[in-house]
Amino acid sequence: MKKIVARFALVYFLISALSVFTSGCQTVQNVWDSTKEIVGIQKRDMMISEIKDARQSLEDVKVQFQSAMDKFNTVLFSKEGKLEEKYKTLKAENEKTGKKAGDIQKSIDSVIRVSEAVFAEWEAELGQYYSENLRSGSEKRLQEAKSQNNRFINAMTQANEKAGPVMAAFNDLVLYSRHNLNSEAGDSLTIELESVKGKIEAFFQEVDTAKAEADSLLSMMAGSEAAVKSEKTD
Repeated sequence: MKKIVARFALVYFLISALSVFTSGCQTVQNVWDSTKEIVGIQKRDMMISEIKDARQSLEDVKVQFQSAMDKFNTVLFSKEGKLEEKYKTLKAENEKTGKKAGDIQKSIDSVIRVSEAVFAEWEAELGQYYSENLRSGSEKRLQEAKSQNNRFINAMTQANEKAGPVMAAFNDLVLYSRHNLNSEAGDSLTIELESVKGKIEAFFQEVDTAKAEADSLLSMMAGSEAAVKSEKTD
């Protein structure tokens, strides 16, 4: 127990110290990554963790978008409740959805940051091989991992772009709900919500594609790790 406490105390001290003295383009997150390496967490493990977090974030955003769509459908067509109450309910749901949508870009940035560090380290290690056969095999896996990582990042970027029109539509509905909910608004709302539904379906397709790319990348990174261990054993 004392060793665990001591380790976390060391981590906290290092983060605090490095955060103070870090300058230039290095961020606090870079410092945190470096600190994790000091306590034995490898870059590859960080990358795998970031990919898993990004995949979960995509799923969470998907769930929240569906929840928001259901909420808008229910509140906008409800004959109960005051106009101001409906507006506040939808505004709160929209803000919650916006925060979740913002997590996609954060995930993209995190995966890019860590993957660049992993690939730079991997590339540098290629020059350390004596066996040309093993070096060539490792270089091939590196290029495959880079390509798959790019596909994952591109898929997340596509999903992020598809989220924009949905959020714009939600914002419009929130504004509309502030002053215009009456018996004559039904047809307009029905048409608009059908349009939003189509935008959400397009977004969900991109999310599912990104999740599939994440699974492929995770499988590749785990397989690459196993191959490296096998090479060292041989």
